[in-house]
Order: sequence, then C-alpha cells, then structure tokens
Amino acid sequence: MRFHGSTLVALTVMWLASNSTGAQAPITSCGPDDVVPWWPRFNANGGAETLTAAERKTVEARLTAVEALVRKSPYATPHGFAVEPWFNIHEITDRTQLYPYGFDVVTKNRCSKYDEGQGHLIVKFNPDPLAWSLGDRPVIDERGDALYMERPRREAILGSTATFGGFLEENTNTSAFYLLFTTANESPVLPVSREEYLRYKIFEHEGNDGEKLKAVTAAASKTPYERWVEDAPERKKRNEELFAIIARNSAEQAAKTRAEMEKLEQAEAEKLRRSDASDREEQAKDLAGYKAVGDGYRARIAAMNPQERSSQALLVGDDLVPPGTKDAYMIVRKNPAFYRTRTSPVEARAILVSMPGGYKELRPQQEQLYKQFDWAALKKMVNP
Repeated sequence: MRFHGSTLVALTVMWLASNSTGAQAPITSCGPDDVVPWWPRFNANGGAETLTAAERKTVEARLTAVEALVRKSPYATPHGFAVEPWFNIHEITDRTQLYPYGFDVVTKNRCSKYDEGQGHLIVKFNPDPLAWSLGDRPVIDERGDALYMERPRREAILGSTATFGGFLEENTNTSAFYLLFTTANESPVLPVSREEYLRYKIFEHEGNDGEKLKAVTAAASKTPYERWVEDAPERKKRNEELFAIIARNSAEQAAKTRAEMEKLEQAEAEKLRRSDASDREEQAKDLAGYKAVGDGYRARIAAMNPQERSSQALLVGDDLVPPGTKDAYMIVRKNPAFYRTRTSPVEARAILVSMPGGYKELRPQQEQLYKQFDWAALKKMVNP
C-alpha cells in the first residue's frame, strides 16, 4: 500500500498521539491541516524547592486542573501548530503574602522548535495588579505606595469580577483580553482618588520634600558668568599646578601655555559677561515654568470640592476625566487585605486569564477556545 506524503504525516502524528508517553521528543514540523499531539510539559520551576511538599502538591494539582480544562477544549486537538503546556512555579519569598504561580498554553506555529512560541491562554493565580495594568512597572507615590494604571475596564462577562479589553478587539494582532476572577468578587485593588493622584504628580515633579524643586531653584540662582567668577580662585589654583608641572621640563613652554590659557580665560569671561543678562532672564523664565507645574496641580486640588477630591482618578491620556468616560484608565493601588495570607500563601484567591491576539491562521481555534472553555469551572477554583 502506498501513502501520499500528507497522509503519511497525518498517520505518523496520529500514531505518536496514541503512543505518546510524555518522554518522546515532540514533533518539530507539521502542515496546516495536521492534528498534532501536545508537546511534553515545560516546567519553569526556578526556586520551586522553597515551597513545602504540601504547598507544591497543592500548586501542581491546581495547575494540572487548569491543564485538564484546556485539554477538554478545542486545543486538545490543535491543527497545524503545537501546544506546549507550561507550569510556572517560582521561589516563595514572603509567606505573609499570597504566592503567585501560573499555567500557560504556549503555541508553536507549524510545530517548529525554533519558534519562540506565543501564549494563547495565560492563567495566573494571585497575580500582582501589574499583570492587568499598563507599563512595565508601577509608579511610586509620596507614601511609598505603588500606583497602577489599569487597562480600560469593560462590562464584566463570563462570571468574572472584572473584564479588561475585548477578545480580539478590533481584530488586531496586538489586542489583549483579560478576565479577573476573585473569591467572592473581592477587589485586589483600591481606588486612588483624584486628589491622591494629583499629589502624586506633584511628588513626581518636585521630588520628596521638594528636593527636585530645590535643586532646580539652586541651579537657577546663579548665571554661568557668576559661577565662572565664583570659580576663579579654584581655577587659578588648578592652572598654577599645571604650569608648575610643565615648567619642570620647559620654563619657556610653561610661559607659552600660561599666555594662551590667560587669553582663553579672558575670552570666555567676556562671552559669559555679555550673555549674563539674557542668561538670567532665561533661567528665571525656566524656573517659573518649572514651579508653575506643581503650582498648577495644587491649584486644581484647591479648586475641587470634597466630593471631587475623593472621587476615583480616571485618565484619558494625561487628563482626569469624569466617571463613565469611554476607555478611561483607572488609577489604583494594591488592596493589602486582599494579598495578605489568611490560610496559606498558595491559596487561590485570584485568577487572571489573558488571551493575547495570536497568529491569524490560529485564530479560529483560539476563538473556539474562548467560546467553549469552561469558565465556570475556572471560577470555582477561587470559589470552592
């Protein structure tokens, strides 16, 4: 009996799927219509040994349960790409705080081992708010608290506590979709008020105790000419030391160097003297402009009534906007009570699911995953 190449590949894939023990090397190439068995699990377990045996067992059981849900979805039989399941278990450093860990569905386009892969479904337990916020790090306010700019919230769907973005929104490759599930819908973040946000902006601009403002004020207190004149004694001392070194080898060269430097000194002094008035005016203008930024924030706070000051800080660009503004970013801080350990640092109190836009040819299967995934079962993991 003879087989065509594509048929032979398909049969080989089916045979490997039915005989896979998890120890075999994964298929490293496939056609667009081939059904591909899952690759062996990748364990990103740096520092996992810091967990107790019981904690490690709990975490692995929870991640295995997530993997089982994915294996019941359309991704159980990926077509034309490989699925590599990832367990992310890392070092535990603070047992008074919830411990983060996660499971990723990483896809390898055309089953290529050279493909870096892309997370098509990323499930994080007890994530930091940075995971659903903009930027690669939070900003720090005057109290030392981390402030986060959440992605725009949408109406909560699929039983989630909060929904950020829309699935394959605007049908772009860069869209990202986030579902946050929490125990009893408790919020892992607290709102930052408009006044708190504006005070952060003052702190950011002027520094702790106004250190940045003081430095700018000090820099503007003297013109370049005044600093040149003030430095004259030290400059003369440095020059005399240089002339003495040169004179050890040649008095004539020392005298020549002295004459040249004195000429340059006079020229520089005259140039700075001529621009002294304009420099003073420009520095005063710059200082006034710098001060005006902080004063502007203080004036905005003073102009608010108590209700406005305490209302939620929402941004579009850099502008504070009223509640209900479309695509506004909410400024928040961590809810300490939420992240504090109550029973065990590995308990599941929050799950964040993200589904970044993937390769266009893989989207149909990703859309089926979104439609058919057992979201209710996932929610039960934080609401047992």
